[in-house]
Amino acid sequence: MKIGILTSGNDNLALFSFLQRYDHEYHIWYDDKFSFWWDKSVDLVMERVTEGIGALVAEGVDVVVLPPMVELKARNENLFSNVKILPLFENYILENCFAYSLVGKIGFFGDYFDIQEGQKQLTILAKNYNLSENQLQISKFHFPFAYWGKEVRNWKYLLDTCSWSMPLVHHRIKQDLRFFKDAGVDTIIPCNYSCFLAEKAIEKARYTKMRFYKLSVLEKVFANLKCEKSEYSVSVICTDHWDFLKREKKLQWLLSRWKKININYKQA
Repeated sequence: MKIGILTSGNDNLALFSFLQRYDHEYHIWYDDKFSFWWDKSVDLVMERVTEGIGALVAEGVDVVVLPPMVELKARNENLFSNVKILPLFENYILENCFAYSLVGKIGFFGDYFDIQEGQKQLTILAKNYNLSENQLQISKFHFPFAYWGKEVRNWKYLLDTCSWSMPLVHHRIKQDLRFFKDAGVDTIIPCNYSCFLAEKAIEKARYTKMRFYKLSVLEKVFANLKCEKSEYSVSVICTDHWDFLKREKKLQWLLSRWKKININYKQA
């Protein structure tokens, strides 16, 4: 299957931590010219997404993987109706974050775009959600869900240059997650895939009874979508230049399955 992926920033590193284990033909539209998307306005982000989807459709992709909040917005508002959008993040939320919430208090964190769209899109998604039997028996369960959003504007820069285990990164993450502890949140949701790069720091810093579902859960969701297998290959369309991508050794190893294939780069 031809899978198109729209990314900006270091989402690729998180996604291909598990995507490289599955045999598909991947076409990545990497927007370096306007990176990072998440500190831009909603109108600008959707303009870039529209251009990216057009480029991927021209490549003949079967389905498209969009960034989390863009995916929810596109599916909830029926945007790009002529394109099949893989419900990766939607299923991650429905099958895990909503389904195993203990008291119906949901926290979400990301950058400017994610906070602007987060509560709106999560509320729309939850309209058709039916509580489980266990949730119905919890007298203090909040439904409709109660939401708390936290802008974590520094994470994208820290994760781009630092290890998750550095004291600065760990301290920043712990301080940001304290916001959810004070609100009594029981489930936290990262709103862009790059946040999963800090999953070990999040797991270490999160507070008791605060649930967080890691990349392994996202991989399980992807595997359950049962996309038809094909020969593994990677093609990267870059809007600016791709020299810096070739310097990212870990990303290169993941994309090429430890140098088993050649990656095709081209300019948008």
